[in-house]
Amino acid sequence: MFVVIISILIVLVIILVVAAAVVFTLRSSQDGKATPATPAAPAAPAAPGTPATPATPAAPADQASPEAPGATKKLFWHRLDGRSYVHGVVFKPRTSTADGSVTFAGDTDSTSECQTWCEGDPSCLGYTHVGKTGTDFQNQCYFVKINRHMPSFQNNHQSGMKIYA
Repeated sequence: MFVVIISILIVLVIILVVAAAVVFTLRSSQDGKATPATPAAPAAPAAPGTPATPATPAAPADQASPEAPGATKKLFWHRLDGRSYVHGVVFKPRTSTADGSVTFAGDTDSTSECQTWCEGDPSCLGYTHVGKTGTDFQNQCYFVKINRHMPSFQNNHQSGMKIYA
């Protein structure tokens, strides 16, 4: 019985070490990849039959950080090519999660337009643009509103998170 308990504890320690290594690797791979935010350009009109783009005005690149109220910090984007914050979270195309942690922003074939929309929405912490996947999710933009989703590797997905410095 004692051997079984020790074996289970060893397996749990190994799982914790692997999980810590994955988190460290993800954080390390993000270092140095933050890019300055591009100035917001007016969004092109949506195609007929697609949801309207967010009505909020585009935010300037220099704005107050949610983490430091009253302080003006520069907005940078950390872009993740080939990764998705919404895979396994949003189960139907053009829908949002019930808790509002991920919201459908609109149809677009442009990752930069999705990023511009997110930049203009103060409650948007990041985005995932689903590119040409050949599925019902193709060319859709989703906003991440709560910072608890881990990115997963997905072909033809591009994601970005706001960073204030």
